[in-house]
Amino acid sequence: MDRQLLSKILAQMRKNLKEKKDIGDMKVGALLALGHQLEAIFYYLGHELGSTLKIKPVKDLTQIPNEIERIIREFNLGAVEITESTEEIVQLKLKDHSSIRDLIKKGIKTSGSFCSFEAGLLAGVVEKLSDRNCFAQELGCSLQTGENYCEFMIVFQKTD
Repeated sequence: MDRQLLSKILAQMRKNLKEKKDIGDMKVGALLALGHQLEAIFYYLGHELGSTLKIKPVKDLTQIPNEIERIIREFNLGAVEITESTEEIVQLKLKDHSSIRDLIKKGIKTSGSFCSFEAGLLAGVVEKLSDRNCFAQELGCSLQTGENYCEFMIVFQKTD
């Protein structure tokens, strides 16, 4: 793994998010820095980026869905609809995000999940908001389902 290259790519991604620019094309460079385990690598990259954004933790965990919506708007990550929120999970639909935006227009389909970067990004963001470990997973990718959104579930680690 080329840590210097990875650090440069993550710094450029942060800069682009702040300037409301796309970051999808930088994922290829990140892949070259890390190797060829695509889904795990993109999840890791998304998580690292989400973990480094300047986000203040919320005092009331019921505010997490509102904060997710605000952050996705603020950093131009697409359009979001929260479909479920409990103390254990947040489930959402993400439309028009950078991983699929251009591919949908070209009619490209896939047989599996494609948006592990966004899953990792959501996990990193929610961990910063909640100060709790969590994991995010794509439940349905628009490149697979034909819908105009990708669906994600964020699961919080249980506290004792």
